Amino acid sequence: MRFALTNGTIYTGHSMYQDHALLFEDGKVVEILPHTQVPKEATPIDALGGIICPGFVDLQVNGGNGIYFTQHPTVESLNTIRDAHLQFGTTSFLPTVISAFQEVILETITAVRQAMQANPSTFLGMHLEGPYFSLEKAGAHDVACIRTATHEELDILLAAGQDVINYLTLAPECVEESVLQRLVDSGIVLSAGHSMATYDQAMDFFKKGVTAVTHLYNAMSGLDTKNPGLAAATLDYGQAWTGIIVDGEHCHPAAVRLAKKALNEKLLLISDCAACVNSDIEYTQFGNFRSYYRNGRCETEDGRLAGSALTMLKAVQNTVQLVGLPLDEALRMATLYPAQVLKMEEKVGQLVPGAFANIAVLHQDLTLQQVWVDGQPVALEA
Repeated sequence: MRFALTNGTIYTGHSMYQDHALLFEDGKVVEILPHTQVPKEATPIDALGGIICPGFVDLQVNGGNGIYFTQHPTVESLNTIRDAHLQFGTTSFLPTVISAFQEVILETITAVRQAMQANPSTFLGMHLEGPYFSLEKAGAHDVACIRTATHEELDILLAAGQDVINYLTLAPECVEESVLQRLVDSGIVLSAGHSMATYDQAMDFFKKGVTAVTHLYNAMSGLDTKNPGLAAATLDYGQAWTGIIVDGEHCHPAAVRLAKKALNEKLLLISDCAACVNSDIEYTQFGNFRSYYRNGRCETEDGRLAGSALTMLKAVQNTVQLVGLPLDEALRMATLYPAQVLKMEEKVGQLVPGAFANIAVLHQDLTLQQVWVDGQPVALEA
């Protein structure tokens, strides 16, 4: 069936249209055309004067609906997590696996591969966050799982994760050069994070093929004026794709504005969300500690941040309302830029002919109105 979303402002990822309609059919975007030229056979859908944009693309989703994927590595868990984030406009994402033992990682790869085959426009691959980290910046990861990468482990991991693992967060200074080069050659997007890299080390890693940075400012060496680290190098280099958690907890709005000035179109929104999204669970057990959900934060018992309670919808709202960035740019940070990181922008993150009809419709106050996945409407909870 052919549909036409009308009576809204359309943000394609590059352009903005008014008095136009978004035409989609068989799960794909067909075209954007003046509303007076909508074909008679197309079923009109009223956007109620709202904002029509691509569905959000999140490169770091740990869980949702009370489920943490690393703890429950099954297709059923992934579908439960997907359903949570659809309620907030996220239509495509990377299930994220935090530092784990190899047998668990292999289970997650199997589950993600099956999910990708069933829903390719939603499950874009897998983000492996760890386990090759600096112990000093382990954050809420289980230190028992953090280890040094070996070629023997990579033999297994790269064979099993081919075409599934497409994003890997690691502390580059903790990885020997031959291993790093092998990972670069694999085509996986390598992202520096949970790292104590010095400024000079970080700049060297960027030149060697580390093309991204995970949750800027958090779990990394920082902006010390005498001993600058990864955060300082990221801002100075300005060419690495850089995710940032705009929840008002992980960094101050001024720090987001600073990053935007330095990184421009390389800065993108991530949620790094925990199991609490769309759930009322009080905590998640991780090994020998708990991550509590309280006061809008995910934190350990002693108050250290442990992931976020953020959704991409809230991240967009915060980017506009707290940080003060223009709406069109906030939308690109949640759609186009993350798709570009994965080189999937012809499929998701834009409303262009041939892309998946993954669509979010917002009210003018940036609350969610409609969600479409593969051209099919999603039932939103009241």
